[in-house]
Formats: sequence, structure tokens, C-alpha cells
Amino acid sequence: MTIKEKNLASAKWSILSSIKIVGIGVLQLSLLAQILQANELDLLAIAIIILLAIDTLADRGFGNAAIRNKNLNNSELSILYWGNVLSGITIFAALFIGSDLYSRIMNQPEMAIMLEMISVIFIIIPQGQHYRAILQREKQFSRIAFTETSSVLVGLGITLFTVWLTPSVLCAIWGYLAMVSIRMLVYCYYGRSWFQPEYRFSLKSFANVRARN
Repeated sequence: MTIKEKNLASAKWSILSSIKIVGIGVLQLSLLAQILQANELDLLAIAIIILLAIDTLADRGFGNAAIRNKNLNNSELSILYWGNVLSGITIFAALFIGSDLYSRIMNQPEMAIMLEMISVIFIIIPQGQHYRAILQREKQFSRIAFTETSSVLVGLGITLFTVWLTPSVLCAIWGYLAMVSIRMLVYCYYGRSWFQPEYRFSLKSFANVRARN
């Protein structure tokens, strides 16, 4: 297969996976909107905004542009990996500890447990996004498309299952947690061929690698 054919095949996979993901997301939101009570719709809207923000930050942050730089060696990639993981843990701690305060400010008592669940996502996402960036660097677009689509399907399945057990705005969070967990595991599985982290890190080295890229 020529490079052009590979690029066309990769583009096809990416477009198809994007269409599937958007369609599944619309289906999931429509279902929740029909089932949830009126007073929970505001919480659902807040949850959606937070989750969209997390996805945007995860895709553009966490040093993905630097990771895709082929000039980085394994030691530098390891420094970025641990720096991103530590950044995620810091956000997790701030969100988890402050969940009660944020819920009082928003006058939404139910929001505390929602934020506690969402905070866990910041521990999971940096690892998966690191390997996703490496797969992008290696032009493994079919694997990325497969991972994105399959993880969204798992997330939808968990959402439907939890809705069946007990309809709640938390069903969307459970589904998202399942999605990012599966996505992280599959990306780590695929990406291990190109990167295995070394146990080394310093804030100075992390800042230097980010600054150079």
C-alpha cells in the first residue's frame, strides 16, 4: 500500500469514527433528557459542559504537541508522561477537595458527588492521551479510530445499564468514566510498542522539555 493509499484509509477511518461518535453522543443525550426529571436537567447541562471542557483540555493540553515531536527521546517522553500524570493528580485533588464548596456556590447540593466522580477522570485521561499522541506521531490512525469508537460504545452501554438500574444525571458520568478508562487501556496497549516510561522526573526537566517544544 502506498503512502497516499494509507493516508486515504486513515482519513476514512477518522471520518467514520467521528460520525459514529457524534451519533452515539446525540443518542445518549436524547435518552437522558427524556428520562431525567426537570430539576436534573440543569445538572446534566453542567456535566456536559465540564466533560466537553475536559476533552478539549486533554486534546490540546498535556503536552500532546511536544509528544508528537519525533526528536524527543524516551527519557524526554518519560518526563512529559510523569509531568502530565502529576498535573492530572493535582487537578483531581483540587476538584475532589473543593467539590462541597463548588456545589454550595452553584446552589446545587447534588453537584458535590458529581464533581467527585468527574475529578477521577483527571487521573485516567493523561495516560491515555500520552499514548494517543504517540500513536498520532506514528500515524496509527486506524487504531486511534478503533479505540475512540469502541470506547464510546462501551460508555453508551454503561450509561444505558446505569439508567436501567437508577435513572440519574450520574449515569452520564458513569458512562464517561467507563469510556475514558477503556480508551486509556487500549491506547496504552497499542502505544507500548513505541514507548515505555522510565522512572525519572524533575519539575525543571519537565519545564525545559515543554519550553523546547
